[in-house]
Amino acid sequence: MMNGAPIPDPSMQATTSAFRDARLAEARTLFQANEPAQAEALLCSLQASDPAREDVCILLAEVQRSQGRFSAAAATLLSLCRACGFEQDMSLRCVEFVRQCDRHTAAEQICEGALVRGAVSPALLMLAGNVAREVGDFETARARYLMALDRGIDLDRHHVLGALANTRRYADSADSEIARFARHFADARFNPRSRASAGFALAKAQNDLADYAAAARTLRSANAMVRATGHWDRAGWREFIAARARDEVVVASAAYNGDFVPVFIVGLPRSGTTLTATLLARTTDARDRGEMRTLRFIADQLIAGGHLNSRAALAEAANLYRTLAVQDDAPATRYLDQDPLNFRYLHIVAAMFPKARVIHLRRDRPDTMLSLWSQDFAHPDLGFAYDFDDMQTSMGGHDALLRCWKQKLQLPILELDYETLVTEPDDTLARLCDFIGTGTAVTASANDASPVMSASVWQARQPVYRTSVGRWRSYAPFVPELGRFAEPA
Repeated sequence: MMNGAPIPDPSMQATTSAFRDARLAEARTLFQANEPAQAEALLCSLQASDPAREDVCILLAEVQRSQGRFSAAAATLLSLCRACGFEQDMSLRCVEFVRQCDRHTAAEQICEGALVRGAVSPALLMLAGNVAREVGDFETARARYLMALDRGIDLDRHHVLGALANTRRYADSADSEIARFARHFADARFNPRSRASAGFALAKAQNDLADYAAAARTLRSANAMVRATGHWDRAGWREFIAARARDEVVVASAAYNGDFVPVFIVGLPRSGTTLTATLLARTTDARDRGEMRTLRFIADQLIAGGHLNSRAALAEAANLYRTLAVQDDAPATRYLDQDPLNFRYLHIVAAMFPKARVIHLRRDRPDTMLSLWSQDFAHPDLGFAYDFDDMQTSMGGHDALLRCWKQKLQLPILELDYETLVTEPDDTLARLCDFIGTGTAVTASANDASPVMSASVWQARQPVYRTSVGRWRSYAPFVPELGRFAEPA
């Protein structure tokens, strides 16, 4: 005894630690054996005995997320961060996990808990800025991005300048941020991808100032920098389209449950899919799940494994999709999946959910191309966006698949023109609500705080505007390629 307190027994501590390690390994084995309920029960008991043990809590959150219990997973990691005093590196990992679950309230709580500790890493500041931007709190996002820059964030790894540019509209050509974008864009000490990101930021500011000639020059250079770092495979895309058109998919056994009717909002990227989903979520009780990557994952697994002719595999896939769409928040009548590239797999949608609804966005091609050419994308699936010939090839494949699906599938598909959506929003929303079965829409001007994680995060937070219709004409004198794709007058 020392001061009346028992002296810790090292052998007892080692035994306890070994016991917990063995139980954690058992929980991991149960999870891998598709026994999530048993794994979760075991992990919860371990968490109760040691709430600050990260490996236990991370695995528990993974088990919960796999069952569509995203709120529970977020709560688990928020509790872990509290138990560990919001230690920075752990908070960074947990925020990213929770953010990917679209539980931004919990992500913000973790950010706030870590930020009040003082000397926060620039990487955590940038991630905290992303969380704020995605829920539409642009002022907080700006403050965090600027702080990350002041603390010397590695701009070769973190493209914070591009994120900063998309938190406001620029009204003064003498703005110090514009000068900062220009300096970085011209600085050969940084890698080409980092410089290109600054170029897209600079072009965005130049567009805000209606300096279209300068924006076009900047975009031409920025896109060339990105093209120099990688190659989009046109031949591979054509082969992919031909393979999907040849696919034969059986209807899943017990695939359709009448109380679950998913809505897939598809089209070319930058054609208005995010805006459509955001407006529907604002004006109905449909739940916007953002750009779910679930269908992509399911399709890749089914195709690679040769399971398109397996009713059991399709039924299992349908159950997985439903689980990850419904989740554990308040129930909704419809669930919206706004991943535009889901157009590639509508034959699998039809097999899993014959009564699903598909909204297909169409937009004037030169406007779509300009919007793609003006955006810095993180995902390799958008690798075609930096070259007009690549865009034309990608769009040709999109058009061919949509024609194929309309001929082969009995799936209800509503064609929606972006131009009609922004010029007649209330009438268009009423038609959309009738199509997806949510009743008549209310006004389209309501505010919405659900996270937006697509490239349209800024536009989706603004009132519906028409200025993007025909925007390409301002660039036509400087980007003559756009005129090749214009519809005849």
